[in-house]
Amino acid sequence: MQLDHFNITAPMDQLVRVRDFYTEVLGLTEGDRPNFNRNGFWLYGNGKPILHLIEGEVSGEQPSKPYLDHVAFHTDDLQTIKARLDSLGVSNKQMDVPGRDLRQLVFFDPVGIKVEINAKV
Repeated sequence: MQLDHFNITAPMDQLVRVRDFYTEVLGLTEGDRPNFNRNGFWLYGNGKPILHLIEGEVSGEQPSKPYLDHVAFHTDDLQTIKARLDSLGVSNKQMDVPGRDLRQLVFFDPVGIKVEINAKV
């Protein structure tokens, strides 16, 4: 079992901000997307569509606030991502995981989803 992708449903003006944020900060790239009945974007990391963005006011499956706490990514270059966040004025917190050779960078995307970036120390 492995994580395939995560999905964000939001109005198009928000989706454009979210798309731009993830491409600029994490280096994801916009790529091919099936011709679904709602507009949106698929963002790719390492050649895989890991972030799906769909136009809508709320998710059709979860009309109330879901219980998602955060989404996490792994990188080999945490400092470059931190520098991008700082240059964009995005508040972020960096911390070491106690008892692990792991450093985390935590911040919120434009629609308020908490994002965690992990890197080996």
